[in-house]
Parts: sequence; structure tokens; C-alpha cells
Amino acid sequence: MRTQIYISVTVLILFLKKSDLEAATVPSPESVSVQCDSYGVEARWEYPEVHQDVYFQVKVKDEFDERYSNLTRNLHLNISSMLLRPAFNRYCVTVTAVRGGEKSEPSAFFIFSFNENTSSNIKCYLDFPEVELSPKDGRLHVQFTNPLHLYRNSPALRDHSEDLEYCVETDQGKNKVCETCQMKQNTSCETSVVFSEHRGEYCIHLTGNIGQTFFNPRSSCFRGDIRRYTPFTVYLYPVLGVTLTLLFITGIIILLEKKCNSEMKKKVPSMFPHFFDFGETQSHLPKTLCVVADKVEPHLQIELVEDPEEQTSLVLLSDNKDLDRVYSEDKNSYGPNDLVEDEQSDLSDFYDCPHAPKQKREMSPGDTVDGYGPKLL
Repeated sequence: MRTQIYISVTVLILFLKKSDLEAATVPSPESVSVQCDSYGVEARWEYPEVHQDVYFQVKVKDEFDERYSNLTRNLHLNISSMLLRPAFNRYCVTVTAVRGGEKSEPSAFFIFSFNENTSSNIKCYLDFPEVELSPKDGRLHVQFTNPLHLYRNSPALRDHSEDLEYCVETDQGKNKVCETCQMKQNTSCETSVVFSEHRGEYCIHLTGNIGQTFFNPRSSCFRGDIRRYTPFTVYLYPVLGVTLTLLFITGIIILLEKKCNSEMKKKVPSMFPHFFDFGETQSHLPKTLCVVADKVEPHLQIELVEDPEEQTSLVLLSDNKDLDRVYSEDKNSYGPNDLVEDEQSDLSDFYDCPHAPKQKREMSPGDTVDGYGPKLL
């Protein structure tokens, strides 16, 4: 009986000690995760009971090795320095709680990688730098800082030797331009893309990768006009050049003309010394011309017939009264029927002196004409 009681008491004591040991065990961290970007990797976790005497330790394991961090009281830790060859490896992260001399069980593991071709809980991508868009030669010019220079000290590009390959695609998806940006060649990456039509807003979609490490896609838009307009100076400078050339040539021609004229004025008198020498003709008075009548044969001379009726007396007019008197005398010298008789006269010969006798006159031997008046002697 005593033996049974002793055994029961011993079992009860052992059970109580086991319960105390289980109660004294340190709990494990929970909800372990990883946040990664172009500049580094940070592990985060949660812990149900936060005490001042609780510390945490992170373990990072890759395909070939594992590394432990120093103890920390924070619920996050930058593990960038613990990553080797991130371009190719994948990493398993666990967190352990430490209190006093006791450690908790490791947390559930979390796997991440920068390599697009590996299997993991998350994949880490890089971010494109700020993209600058501007019009250039009728195209949209795309420019950004070379990530190989910007992120060269980050764990993502550690031990990386490949170039950046990127593509720029328009929002219509009809045009795509792909370029390569090298570490040694460029401090910035730039290219231009063509749009099929002109509008107020131009958007592009940017993608790229460095080896097996990819970038997060980025979209950017430009508002404005990218069409190319010929600057005014393109027309102004040629016109000014032609104008100045013509003025220069005109000035040279005017100077040569003045020089030639001055030289000609000096040379002409010596070349033609008597050109302007008119002698003494200008000092002599002009002589009177003497007209000599031609000699006419006596039998061909025509004698003037003096008829008192046909002569008209010249009257010296002193004033208007004399002019009226002469006019009245001439008017009264004809009778009222004189004009009628003249009209009724024989006008067949077109001669206005019917009172003179009509005669034959010999102008030259064998040549006679009709004449009027007394016969020539």
C-alpha cells in the first residue's frame, strides 16, 4: 500500500515538473515575410509576447551555405549583406526567439529570390528610375538614369556583369523599341519612339531586365505637342546671308564703277586731245545766204496780167472802225444776184475767172495747155 502511494506521488511530481518546463519554453516568432526592392532586402516578423529580455536571430540559407545574423530586439532586420550571388540563388529565411539561455523553435521558413526562373514565395524586382519624356525631331524622347550605375552597390546587382535590356512600347501596342544599356558605355539610357498620330497626350510602357533579374513595368505620359516645327531661324539666316552677299557685291560694283569713271575722265582728254576743239568758228558771224534765180527761157516766161477788178487794195487798219468799214465795202461790192450768176456759170473747167478769154498756150515745143488772158508775146 505504501509502495503504491509512493509511486503515485512520484508520477504527480514528474507531471508537474513537465508542465512547468513546457510553460517555461520560449514561443516562436510568427508571420515571417520579406520585403525587397532595388536598394535592399528586409525580413519582418511578429511575436505574440514582447518582453525586454527577448531577442531575435535571423537565419538565411541558400543553395550552398547558411548565415546567422546578430541578435536584435526589433521585429525587422535588413539582411542585404547576408545575400551571396542574388542574381542566381534563392534564399530561405527563418527567425528564432532567444530569452535568457533558451531559444524558441525556428519560425516557418520564407523563400524569396531575385531570379525570375526560380520557385519561391515572392520574386524581387527592380524599379526603373524616374523617366523623362520630351519631344525631339517629331518623336517622343525617353531618357532615364542607367540602373547599372544607380543600383551598382545594391544586393540585387552584386556580382552582376550583364547589360540592361529594355523596351519602350506605346500605349496602342503598335510600336515597340528595344535597346541595350551598358555599364561602361552610358551614364543614362535613352531612345525615341514614334506615334502613328498626333494628339494631346502620349503614353509609353517601359519594361526591362538585367540577365534573370527583371524590372517592374513602368508607365509614363507626356502632355503636349511632339510635332516638329521648322524654326524661324532656318529661313532667316539664309535670307540674311543672301541679302548681305548681294549688298556686298553691289557695293563692290559701285566702287569699281566710281573708280573706272574717275580713271576715264583722266584718260579721255589725253586720248582725244582735239575732240572738244572747235577752232574759231564760234567767233565768226554767220554769212547771209544768197538765192540766185534759175535762168528761164524768154518764151516760157509768164507775164502777170494787171486787172483792176482782181486787185485788192491793201487798207491800213488803224482801229476797229476801219476794219468794219472795209468789211462793209467788201460786202456791198457784190449785188444780190452775183452769187447766183456765179453758181449758174459754166463750172465744167473748174476755173473761177470766166470773164477772161480762153486760149491755147504752148509750154514747150509740141506741148500745149489751155490758158486764160492775153496771148503771150
